[in-house]
Order: sequence, then C-alpha cells, then structure tokens
Amino acid sequence: MKDNLLIGAGYLWRGFTLLNEPGIRRYVWLPILINLVLLALGIYWLVESVTSWEWLDSGWFGWLAWLVVPLMLLLSTLISGYLFSAVLLLLASPFYGLLAGKIERRQGHVVEDESIAALIPRTLMRELVKMGYYLPRYLLLLLLSFVPGLNLLMPLAWFWFGSWVMALQYSDYTLDNQQQDFRASREQVATQRWTAWGFGASVSVLMTIPLLNCLVPPAAVIGATLWQLQRQSDQSRLS
Repeated sequence: MKDNLLIGAGYLWRGFTLLNEPGIRRYVWLPILINLVLLALGIYWLVESVTSWEWLDSGWFGWLAWLVVPLMLLLSTLISGYLFSAVLLLLASPFYGLLAGKIERRQGHVVEDESIAALIPRTLMRELVKMGYYLPRYLLLLLLSFVPGLNLLMPLAWFWFGSWVMALQYSDYTLDNQQQDFRASREQVATQRWTAWGFGASVSVLMTIPLLNCLVPPAAVIGATLWQLQRQSDQSRLS
C-alpha cells in the first residue's frame, strides 16, 4: 500500500470533483447553506456586540474607538472561530454521515439504512467522543506554547496535530457507518500516517481561505471516505 503526503492531498482533490454529482449534491449543499446562515448570524452578533459597548463612546476611550473596535472584532472573531467551527461540525455531522454512506454505496458497499431519528443522536454522541480526544491534547499544546524555547516549535506542533485531527475527523464518518468504535477508527487511520498528514494538511490550509472553506468539509468527507474504502480494499487483497 502506498503511503505518502501527495496521495493524501489527492484524495481531497477527488472529493472536490464529486461535490456537484447527481445524487450527492443534496447531501453537500444543505449543510453548506446551514453553515453560511449560522456563520452570517455569528458575524452579525459579533459586530453588534462589540460596537454596542458603551465604554467605547465614553471618556478617553472615545478617541481610540477607531483602533479598538477593529482589534476587538479581530480578537473576538479568532476566539469564537474555533467555537463556531466545533458547533458547525457538530450540527452537520448527521449530513456528513449520510454523505459518507452515499459514497460507500456508489463504491458498491452495503450500508444499512438508518432513520434520521436514530442517526442524529448517534452522530452527535460520536462527535462528543471525538471532542473528548481532541480537546485535552489541544489544551496540552496550548500550555506548552507558553514554555520558553519550546514555544518556537509549537506552530509546527499545532499544524502537525491539526492535520492529524482533520484526517481522523473526516475519515471517521465512514468508519462510524461501519460500526467501528473511535479507538478502532484511530488505529486504522494511523496505518497510513503520511497519507493522513497529507490529507489533513491540505484540509487545514484550504480551511483558511474564505468561502472556499465552506466547500472543504463535504469535499473532505468524500475524499476521506474514498481513501478509507481503498485502504480497506488494499488490505483485503494482501491478507
């Protein structure tokens, strides 16, 4: 089995090429629309919250408002960005589970039908399990970022771990459909670490591009599903 960075990036590109395919687009554009609406509401709330602060117009703060308001907006956006991303991913998880299932069926795999009533709580609980894995490690990276000397290496550590998280996050939808627990999901993704880092790094970079970042999650779900199915097929042939 080949395992390298370029193969991982290639799977993400394959995901983009399938976004508007008949039978797939309804699983893609509805969560994108939900994300855009929630993101617009979040931005509106941030702007209204910051610009309505009374202390900006009082006393000696008034003449600094032209500088303080943009800085506070930027800081609030950065801090809330991670929260919004987590919430949006949480809300979209049922759609992404369906999207992964659709790709699996197109590849000739049998996927058990599941009612929305059963799918929503299952996928939401799965996201909480994943957060239980991610958050303590992110907290450790945050604490290490304050250690003198070590903090010079932390941007690379953040990017490395973030790339692993992206590969694991988007691979897990199809592995969850196969009723594998999260520990098994991590172990399977880890069998091709270089591919995982190439895939996750591509996702991380493209997520920084406005508007395009709305298309990245469904493309990543499709690409990661194709990757995991191919990996499993290769393993079956070798065994």
